Amino acid sequence: MEKCSLDYFYHKNLRKKELFPLEGQIELTYRCNLNCIHCYCKGSEDKEKELNTYAWKKILDEIQKEGCLFLAFTGGEPLIREDFLEIYAYAKKNGFIITLFTNGQLFNQKILDYLTKAPPYSIEITLNGITKQTYEKITQVKGSFYRVIKNIKKLVKNNLPLIIKTNLMKENKDEIIKIKKWTEITLGPALNKNHFKFKYDHLIYPRLNQDKTPTQQRLSFKEVLEVFKKDPDLWREYQEELHKDFPDFSRDGDYLYHCNAWMKQFFINPYGKLKFCSFYEKFSVDLKKTSFKKGFYENFPLLLKERFKTDSQCRTCPLRPLCYFCPARAYLEKNDEEAPIEYYCEFAKGWKEQTLSVLNEKSFL
Repeated sequence: MEKCSLDYFYHKNLRKKELFPLEGQIELTYRCNLNCIHCYCKGSEDKEKELNTYAWKKILDEIQKEGCLFLAFTGGEPLIREDFLEIYAYAKKNGFIITLFTNGQLFNQKILDYLTKAPPYSIEITLNGITKQTYEKITQVKGSFYRVIKNIKKLVKNNLPLIIKTNLMKENKDEIIKIKKWTEITLGPALNKNHFKFKYDHLIYPRLNQDKTPTQQRLSFKEVLEVFKKDPDLWREYQEELHKDFPDFSRDGDYLYHCNAWMKQFFINPYGKLKFCSFYEKFSVDLKKTSFKKGFYENFPLLLKERFKTDSQCRTCPLRPLCYFCPARAYLEKNDEEAPIEYYCEFAKGWKEQTLSVLNEKSFL
């Protein structure tokens, strides 16, 4: 039998049909043993409202029936649940390709032994500092730095598939490249130029309860570029993005939602809400009362009918194809789906200037 990569398999299934729940993100809890300054779900924790083990198994049965293949367990911190292994084992037994998002603090011997015997496709651990001072200034928990480093090394020793990821923010911007280099030494080199064992994300969001405290940690466009320039891999990725075809800046109608990720993916929060986006509950359904099938195939497509209702500058902005703006993010930040977000405007203008610079260079070749 001819072997094919998981990426090939993914994209082959992506074309299976236009609306298809290929991948899901399961937020088992919003609770966490850390207290990170940038966390977007802090303040939304409610253990009493969380789905129990039986309810999660029932949901897993439903989404498997509808053809879901890729599953990510996240939180909060998913390992904080006493029934984590039971839920994980049930999903593994039912054939899901599982990714685990974790802070890496709670890998006891029982969990390590089970994951070694039945490993996920990937374990993604957030490491937001490579010094105790920086890491614990972000987590606000003493002893957490040495604990995560120790557990990462244990996972490596057990040959578990690891990825280290980092949130770029003011507190750690001077350590990003050091974290990447430590990752390469600890986990080994990248598989190839498109498959690194280190990930980063420079977007910091308000909390789900609309507390904007985390946004104080955002880096400016100039600061993000300065980080990229310090590492040849990050700079190459950035340059490749600029060399792609210049987007069409023409007005694209009055459609409010341009994102179509919801056609292939979904999110389920700790309380059983099926959502098209982790940040927003519009068009969501309560899976305790409504079937997954109805929610995904009937509620999600309602997005296609949404139009701008105001004269928001985002409605006709020629930079929208370059912008991080989306109605869900706008509602989270401004309590208004159509409101411009100045931070995203800054980045869109920056990307445009950089892209035009590349186009000008091409014209002289």
